[in-house]
Amino acid sequence: MEAVAEKIGRSEIELLQKLQAGDQRAWIEFIQIMKPRLLSYLRHNLPTAEDTEDVLSETLLAAVRALKDFDGKASLSTFVFSLAYRKIADFWRKHHPETFELGEQQRSPLNVSSKSAEFSEILDRLPELSKQVLILRYYVGLNVGEIAQVIDRSYKGTESLLSRARQQLRNALDEAGFEHE
Repeated sequence: MEAVAEKIGRSEIELLQKLQAGDQRAWIEFIQIMKPRLLSYLRHNLPTAEDTEDVLSETLLAAVRALKDFDGKASLSTFVFSLAYRKIADFWRKHHPETFELGEQQRSPLNVSSKSAEFSEILDRLPELSKQVLILRYYVGLNVGEIAQVIDRSYKGTESLLSRARQQLRNALDEAGFEHE
């Protein structure tokens, strides 16, 4: 979240205080900075652009409601991605209760290269939690401690999970004949 505070030109504590005080400018700036990262994360987990926009709205609304009680022990981005992670789970429970697994959804094709599409398909075949930690680490850019908070696991457990997920991805890429480093 340091990047958010840096971009805005004030510390995260100051930003949090302004958000909790209801400062509209701080909210606008915070949303402008968080929205692209959240959209990217949500697109990886939801079937349509409409669903992505709906869950984005729900996540931001939940942030507005919950921020007044947020203690600042985690970064703001960790806090918001934790909300998004739970809103995605809520979406799948609501829309597909019989097959509730975040990874079982079918996403609409995006404007991506065939290599990117193939990589996405391979990533989607990983166990759900492995997929989530890889996306949160390498696509969203959260560190291990932040990911641990998002998925509600210990630091060491998350570190191990991330290591296993990397190996699972390497193995899946190798099995598919996908060239990688």
